[in-house]
Amino acid sequence: MSSANPFFINGERAPYELCDLLEKLPARFESAKLTSDDLQVLDAADAHAANYNHALIDGIDAIGRLLFIASTNTGDEVNSDLISKTGHLLSAMAVQAQYLGELQSSIRFTLSKQGDRA
Repeated sequence: MSSANPFFINGERAPYELCDLLEKLPARFESAKLTSDDLQVLDAADAHAANYNHALIDGIDAIGRLLFIASTNTGDEVNSDLISKTGHLLSAMAVQAQYLGELQSSIRFTLSKQGDRA
């Protein structure tokens, strides 16, 4: 992906940015004629999806290893890498929850406006 892609922002907030980018695309982008901006949006979405997937896999693995170490209690040391990956996972999940909350707010606003018209 080009570092000059204006649609790739806030790399540390991949889940939020990914969802935001997907909303910018035509509903059936697989069969649509895409503009150069659409292609850059897809490129940025691909990068965010890869980053988020990596965070989820590393974080889930870290939580599993932390739980295993805690359950065996054999004196194994919990290293900072495991704690860091666990923190990254929890942060990514919080960002996703924030986005979903904003999406829910938008949906409720739209539904209330539709109710006013009825």
